[in-house]
Amino acid sequence: MTLRSLLTAALLGASIAQAQVTVFNIPALPPKGATVTPGAPATPAPVTPAPATPAGPSTLPSAGAALNVAHSANLSGPGSVKAGQAEIWTFTLTNEGDTPIRLQHGACDVRFEVVNAAGKVVRGTPTNTVCTMQIVITDVAPGETMDVQAIRWDGRDSSGRALPAGEYIIRAVFSGTGVRIAAAEFPVSVTP
Repeated sequence: MTLRSLLTAALLGASIAQAQVTVFNIPALPPKGATVTPGAPATPAPVTPAPATPAGPSTLPSAGAALNVAHSANLSGPGSVKAGQAEIWTFTLTNEGDTPIRLQHGACDVRFEVVNAAGKVVRGTPTNTVCTMQIVITDVAPGETMDVQAIRWDGRDSSGRALPAGEYIIRAVFSGTGVRIAAAEFPVSVTP
């Protein structure tokens, strides 16, 4: 092979490598009804490490001030999940005040955990989630309810093992732009 052939092959290889798509450059989809600010600088969502053996009251982020507008936050989704089959719950925010709510957040600002009947965290908030660098704006007018973000769970614990059939609680928290909003606990049954 000549030097020219080697240089051409090297340049072609570099161009192809730059054109490949990775998980780091695929944007997340914003929630239904949200607006996206193109080109806005983003910051990754805060991540709270989950313990290797989940225990204790919570693995969810605790930083941030309470939202200063009357509101309620809930999860909506199925009341049961079959171990190993993923289901989706939506974190919704209802504005019960007289002023609009504007949340500027990233793709991983809603975190969740699962607690068993004994109160032990059996599925902590993940630390290995790939988040995009996209900023989403969620505006909630007085009296309006908006979807903020969806969460997905497959009836497994933090180690990926199927949980035994029984009653569990899903806890979810929005933690972004200095504001912390906790959703009402959501009871769910794991079925075999």
